[in-house]
Amino acid sequence: MPDRAPGPGELHDLAAEAVAAVSEAARRGTQLGAAEFTALLVRAGRLEGPVLLSTAWSTGTITDATLAVHVGRVWSMAEYPDAALDRPAWNELFTAAGFTADGRTVPRPAQPVTLWRGSVPERRADWSWTIRRSVAKGYATGTGARRPRTGRLYRTVAPPTALLAYNSNRGEDEYVLDTTGLTITEMPLTGA
Repeated sequence: MPDRAPGPGELHDLAAEAVAAVSEAARRGTQLGAAEFTALLVRAGRLEGPVLLSTAWSTGTITDATLAVHVGRVWSMAEYPDAALDRPAWNELFTAAGFTADGRTVPRPAQPVTLWRGSVPERRADWSWTIRRSVAKGYATGTGARRPRTGRLYRTVAPPTALLAYNSNRGEDEYVLDTTGLTITEMPLTGA
């Protein structure tokens, strides 16, 4: 935290303050609770959230339980989560958290799940998928999303072991899915 309040015309760098608070907690060997860490994530914002989460967990500033509360939401809120952290780093976070649904640790689905993704071809194997074809189609066509060009519709059947988290908080019924080794099939945009 800064030593003084900002003066007229000065702005707080809230993300830097959040990082500094995590660094200070790590230096002191203090663990932050879920609510306390939520406040820091809000300060950091959705673009800095993934790095703040990774730093807090890797330094022991948050526990696996606090990680589980936040990892799915932080993934979901980041515009391009795999640009903030690479896939091995995300995989490590999701593994430590266990399978979560809306911030709660729950058993993974017992059966494979059919999932959909609307994307440009070069991003078809990214990790955000949905159980709702209509949501994926919206991403493919740009309906409701500001996308620079039209994408395509993809389908996969994911084994439970590939499912990392489930998020319903944005109304997209999103699964975070490790697509390594999965068959991803392009589907027609028309039809049911």
